[in-house]
Amino acid sequence: MKAIASRKTNRTRGQAVVEFALVLPILLILLYGIIEVARLIFIYTSVTNASRQAARYGATAGEGNGAPRYLDCQGIRDVADQSALIVNFDEVNITYDHGTDATGNQVPITGVDPSPDTNACPLTDYNIRNGDRIIVEVSASYRPVVPIIPIDPIEIVSSSARTFLVSVPIVGSAVPTGFAPETSTPSKTASPTSVITPTFTLTLPPVATQGTILPAQTRPPALTFTPGIPTETPLPTFPATITPTAINCTGLTGVTHGPLGVNENYMEMSITNNTGHTLGTAQVYVEWNHDTGHKSDQDSTLHLIQASLANTFWRGNLNAPSAYLQGFNPPIPQGDSKIRLTFQQPYNNMDGTERILITITTPGCVNYPIDSRN
Repeated sequence: MKAIASRKTNRTRGQAVVEFALVLPILLILLYGIIEVARLIFIYTSVTNASRQAARYGATAGEGNGAPRYLDCQGIRDVADQSALIVNFDEVNITYDHGTDATGNQVPITGVDPSPDTNACPLTDYNIRNGDRIIVEVSASYRPVVPIIPIDPIEIVSSSARTFLVSVPIVGSAVPTGFAPETSTPSKTASPTSVITPTFTLTLPPVATQGTILPAQTRPPALTFTPGIPTETPLPTFPATITPTAINCTGLTGVTHGPLGVNENYMEMSITNNTGHTLGTAQVYVEWNHDTGHKSDQDSTLHLIQASLANTFWRGNLNAPSAYLQGFNPPIPQGDSKIRLTFQQPYNNMDGTERILITITTPGCVNYPIDSRN
């Protein structure tokens, strides 16, 4: 009996070894697949995070390695490499553009190398402006640790873009759009008040001798009260209604403007004032494509040197892409007039970023600024 039981035990053990040998390759392949899928996901996450962090670094303010961060390409690549833990990036490509047009196509920046050297920066001398973007593209290759299946390396690419915000023009009014002029009505109406002055009458009896009873006709009468005649004291009166003067600036019957155009050294726009009043202005804001001037003198920057409207002039020297013209508050006369901006050299290229924004101060018109883009 013992011999029979021993043979059954050996047979069971041998069957388990055979089953384990059959299942082991499948188990190993399953574990290897889980590891490789995890590596693929991790590499994809590293590439995506690297492009995002590098673009964020290039779009922030400040300096790195002695240059603005958007020109610190080595610093941008170093930030991207911080996300490379178990993978080496094939390429970290940096480029710039003016954003996208209405069809979704990129608007390139003049002077940007579309295929820069690996260690070079595609942009060396450019002043960014609102709406420009930095684009960082990071790529890496996925290869299996053990090439069980002969597959080609998988290229993983991630591209992130960040828009530059150089300045924020704040234009508005203290009066919300559609808010009607306020009517000042006193909460209480003045009314006259009555002041009653009572009159008291007291009749004293004649002096009596002790022990003598006075006759009835000589007894003191009861105390009498006679109401006085009311008198009126009127309060001061106030005007019932105070209405500020407002004019109509809305729609085609108010203030309109023509298209913004360029002629040699000038950028100008016509203004039509049909309100019947001369309007006041609070500020004038201007944007222009400042890096596309004539290049014969090796200086392509457009400097705004003069502005004029209705015989009111501003003079200065601005080379930034946008500015408020400080101290320039020209009146807008009735009828047709023209605002003209003068540059120190010909304006060669209008790229759609140009803008003139005039804020009106006249009551009734403050909600309708003159904007060349509207």
